[in-house]
Amino acid sequence: MIKRLKRIKENHRARRRHMENTPSAFDKPILAWVAHETIQHERGTVWKVLMSVIVISTVVWGVMNNAWTLSLAVAAVAIVHYLAHLERPQEVEIKISEIGIKVGKRKYPYSRIRAFWLIYEPPFTSTLNIRVEGDFFGEISIQLGEQSPSKVRETLMRHIPELEGQSEKFSDIILKLFKI
Repeated sequence: MIKRLKRIKENHRARRRHMENTPSAFDKPILAWVAHETIQHERGTVWKVLMSVIVISTVVWGVMNNAWTLSLAVAAVAIVHYLAHLERPQEVEIKISEIGIKVGKRKYPYSRIRAFWLIYEPPFTSTLNIRVEGDFFGEISIQLGEQSPSKVRETLMRHIPELEGQSEKFSDIILKLFKI
């Protein structure tokens, strides 16, 4: 029984690898570019010392005031943030094809994309944002890198509606401001 389950699991993995490596219509791009997954903020020694002092002070304050939950939450967020940022963001290939958008290995068919918008405020922000139905995150931000936003807009308008008047979220502005 266990051998059979292992064989089924291995067959599933092999099928998945085959599907990921088999070219599809997503791999015949109209537009393609390479960009970082996320923006990499340069954090100096001053930033690291200041954030360490803030985290330690908050944890100590929480312990002294019997706010254990706050202390644990702040410590956990700090540790997760540190671990998540040990490696630099990888470069991914972005492809816009006749059937959808491919970001690295993730594929978003136009049938699942409800809308798109561009935020282009160089040198601070240059992103393509898509609202995806049925995705855990809902809204996905894709770095434009060196790609022309007008070409991206022109290509996507043929397939999905554009949300006009969108601006960067307040939370994203705060995260950039504090280099988090």
